[in-house]
Amino acid sequence: MKAAALSWALMLSGCGVLGGAGLIGSAPPAGQMVPPEQLAPLAAPPPGRALWAELGQDAGPAHPVRAEGPRRFWRMDQRFVFVTEGARVVATAGLPTMLLASAPIGEDPLRRAAPLGPAPLRLSHSLDLAGADGRPEQMRFGQVVQCRLEPEEPAIGGLIERVEICEGAAAFTNRFWFRAADRVLIRSEQWIGRDVPPLRLEVAVEGS
Repeated sequence: MKAAALSWALMLSGCGVLGGAGLIGSAPPAGQMVPPEQLAPLAAPPPGRALWAELGQDAGPAHPVRAEGPRRFWRMDQRFVFVTEGARVVATAGLPTMLLASAPIGEDPLRRAAPLGPAPLRLSHSLDLAGADGRPEQMRFGQVVQCRLEPEEPAIGGLIERVEICEGAAAFTNRFWFRAADRVLIRSEQWIGRDVPPLRLEVAVEGS
């Protein structure tokens, strides 16, 4: 029921299927020209700020649509909608494969805004997936993945990279980048479904 309600809310946002012709070509790639200290926390972006989103060859700002409790709805060029909870992408619409819902099994610290400690972590998630046209035979509910967030490595260029390796109903790798100075999450690259590229996010710098 929760997954169906979220899917319905996303479809009401008027998304089509993202085509792959680059959305915006003039802005710099995520993070390559922005010092870490200028980036806002990804898990708690300031009100009204856009996210810079990269999905395969498509790149551009994702603007806030609405908030429901800890969840934030974002729209990219009117064709792709995704939902975040903390730093975790928990739902998508507008792609050949839709992530209807992602629910933690136990605690997921990446769904909070608090800094993450350096030790390794084990996490599990239950995923609900569907095709873009929402045919019942394409829907898969309660797909469980077990994940390990690898321990913190030495900082490079003011950033600490943490790798999350997941297996089970799907096998994939997520990456998260934290500021070394305060361990605040500022950038991520996350799996959002089979046969679609990972989604890379950071909070857009004002005035860029």
